[in-house]
Amino acid sequence: MKILVVEDNPGVLNMLEMYLNKHRFVVDTANTGQIALDKTRQQKYDAIVLDLMLPEKNGFEVITALRCLKNQIPILVISALGSVDDRVKALNLGADDYLVKDFSLSELMARLNRLIRRSDGESKNLLFCNTLTLDLSDMTVRRHGENIKLTKKEFVILTELLRKKNKVVATSALITAAWGEGDNDVLSNKLNVHVRSLRKKVDDPFPKALIQTVRGFGYKLCDA
Repeated sequence: MKILVVEDNPGVLNMLEMYLNKHRFVVDTANTGQIALDKTRQQKYDAIVLDLMLPEKNGFEVITALRCLKNQIPILVISALGSVDDRVKALNLGADDYLVKDFSLSELMARLNRLIRRSDGESKNLLFCNTLTLDLSDMTVRRHGENIKLTKKEFVILTELLRKKNKVVATSALITAAWGEGDNDVLSNKLNVHVRSLRKKVDDPFPKALIQTVRGFGYKLCDA
């Protein structure tokens, strides 16, 4: 399991990192809200442990940004802000749980494990690559929080690329997924047309292109 711990107090950050490592979590860290958001765009985490009083972007802004992007990663807030208003605000924005400092590490572990177990089924419906998200439950696609309308064929092709993110997906595999059996020469041309259309919707309006052509083999959706 990979956890992102967001905390600007070096002592608390080091303590949490050591404790979670001891319990066999892979831990990544951030000491500002902006760094945390950047890291969630670059990598997939099983959960976030998030302080609220952070430089650059505070924890409330981080929660808001993640949920606007339809990133449903479980968020466990840890904060010295213990008022009912603060807790209600964080939970209403999309946090999943809230611990007031000073909490026990064993309680943090119990709550973190519960959030990860609860979200395991939900996460299978969400596919991510960089700032691109695809939700299989309602067939929606977003990038940088913007809705992207796809045809059924485009949605199927993009799903296959997302399922094998950072790996080459053979032309034949994409054809089978979108059309089933048929003349591969004819369908290969159709696939090229649909991929071009996908690029116009998913890549062209944004700074970074995700879909790559691997000549002679197929296509790849690159996260890096």
